[in-house]
Amino acid sequence: MIADFLYSLNNEYEYGLDIGCGCGILTLMLTRICKHVIAIDVSSLATKNTFYNVKLNGLQQKVSVIRGDLITSIKFKPIFDIITFNPPYLPMNDFDKYVYEEELRMWCGGFNGRLLVDRFLDTFKNILKPSGEVLLLQSSLSDHKKTIDKLTNMGFKISIISEKSFFYEKLYLFKVTLA
Repeated sequence: MIADFLYSLNNEYEYGLDIGCGCGILTLMLTRICKHVIAIDVSSLATKNTFYNVKLNGLQQKVSVIRGDLITSIKFKPIFDIITFNPPYLPMNDFDKYVYEEELRMWCGGFNGRLLVDRFLDTFKNILKPSGEVLLLQSSLSDHKKTIDKLTNMGFKISIISEKSFFYEKLYLFKVTLA
């Protein structure tokens, strides 16, 4: 959903940030509209995959890949024009105890699915330009209404860009800007 929206953009941004970059698909898409992109993930496998894909596409001059936890390893002033975040949002279940921790971090957002979402919401404003925007994917299983309420109370405007229904959940793509 984030990729589809990024593909539709014709904007030009200075700096983009892809949090939880995984294999780097959103990172690569951000290079179409950003002069420089920072890709960050807590997983060493994810950062290796992202770096490989960046190199494979000849974009090393436009992308910095960092291994780190959310934005804690970024010590910048508010410089990002656009931030993408497709967090692990599924609530923990009884079967998750049989999965390796690094694998579990790819989809599990803790007991209620909000562990990383709430940490992100508490910190992203420190690195987002006043004119910047955030693209955040959220599931109905992790209380997307709580996200809307929290962002509204923080003074942000939230637009639902798209939504998709599945047999067990609904996904929402939020665009977050200053109100």
